[in-house]
Amino acid sequence: MKEKEKKIIEAGISLFAKKGYSSTSIQEIVDSCGMSKGAFYLYFKSKESLLLAAFKYQFQSIQFTLDSLLTKDLTPREMFIAQLEMQFNQIHKNKDFIIMLTREQTIPLNPEIEEFIRKINHEMGSSYQTSLLNMYGDKKIDHYFYDLNMILQGIVQAYIKLVIFDKVNIDFHKLSVFILKRIDDLVTGFTQSTEEPILTNDFVNKMSELYPEPTKEDIIRQIKIAKNKGEHEDIIVTLDVLIEEIEMDAPRIPVIQGMLGNLKDEPTLQYLKTMIETFFNRVKD
Repeated sequence: MKEKEKKIIEAGISLFAKKGYSSTSIQEIVDSCGMSKGAFYLYFKSKESLLLAAFKYQFQSIQFTLDSLLTKDLTPREMFIAQLEMQFNQIHKNKDFIIMLTREQTIPLNPEIEEFIRKINHEMGSSYQTSLLNMYGDKKIDHYFYDLNMILQGIVQAYIKLVIFDKVNIDFHKLSVFILKRIDDLVTGFTQSTEEPILTNDFVNKMSELYPEPTKEDIIRQIKIAKNKGEHEDIIVTLDVLIEEIEMDAPRIPVIQGMLGNLKDEPTLQYLKTMIETFFNRVKD
């Protein structure tokens, strides 16, 4: 991203948070940057396209911060707590912008913005699913993982609303540990339960059709995340080969299929394996 583009986005985020989207003009944005309108239109065709860029900039900033934790030597439980704590901190840091998005009724939710919001929700859900598998993959509750994820998302969203809209001081580390312990309680209950799950594989597959399809960049990022978590050298080598192959202008499908075969016995990598298979089936079609 070019420096001028970044400067316009940051000015837009600041003014949207202070004044609201509708009350902020392009002229005010460029004035705060010391630029001309012509410079603005070199990067953005409208204020609406700047809003989408602001969405992406905020999310990518949070994403980058969360990804930075993956280089640390943490257990799955420590990683989950750290990621959840950082998520709350980032949301609190940007809450004025989020409040503006929530309260202002005139914000244009065009298909591109709506699709990006669905993508954010899907990526967060996938991240939670990976964390749950890493922490509880040995508890023999495979058929309950989707329900566990949905309950976790509901708990987190309820506390996020509290962080954003209520003027309360919350210790985010303490809150993250508290949430994890409540998930422990749920897992204990699931290990003793004979009930049928609400969210089956078929239901989740149908729901996934509503989410934007991953891009090549999304897939490479997920492979790199998995590589940072990898403990076995053969899996790390497999992931390296996948990155190298997918980044090619013309990836060789047989090579990718061969590498994916090496992941079939890795429970925490099944979501990634399915994502890659789906992407290349779509490209092939």
